[in-house]
Parts: sequence; structure tokens; C-alpha cells
Amino acid sequence: MKELIDAAKKINSLLHECEELGLGYDATLIKLNSVKVHGVIFPTLMLMEIIDKFVDGYAERQKKVIDNNSDEIQNKYEDYSKKWNHKDLN
Repeated sequence: MKELIDAAKKINSLLHECEELGLGYDATLIKLNSVKVHGVIFPTLMLMEIIDKFVDGYAERQKKVIDNNSDEIQNKYEDYSKKWNHKDLN
């Protein structure tokens, strides 16, 4: 079982890496073919299904990135503007 869990983590990591690098479908599929469990690679159809499910989550991942950045910018703006507006009081 540990080998399956490790393989799932590796596949997830590779998918995120390929997404960040902007690799195409074929290159991503080739990278995923390097993941083995007990020396056996996953069937191509299974890897294609995994990629498809990962792509389905793209919009949600992008939304989180945008939301996180927006929150961070808003929080920093509030902190910095308070400092700026009160700089003469110190």
C-alpha cells in the first residue's frame, strides 16, 4: 500500500510541476510514465484519466491563487497605509 500512496504523491507532484512549467499533454504523459509501483508503470489510459481529473481542478487552483494574492495584497495595503498615514504621529 505504501508504494501506491508514494506513487499518488509523485503523480500529483509531477502534475503540478508540469502545469507550472507549461508542458504540453504529451510531455506530461511521458513524465507520468516514469512513476512505477513495484517496477510496473501505470496503464496509459489510467494516466490519461488522472490528467483529465487534474485539468478539471485547474479553475479552482487558479481561483485559490488569485484569492490568496488578493487577500495578501489587501492586508499589506491596510498595514502599510496605516503606517504611512500615521508616520507624522511618531
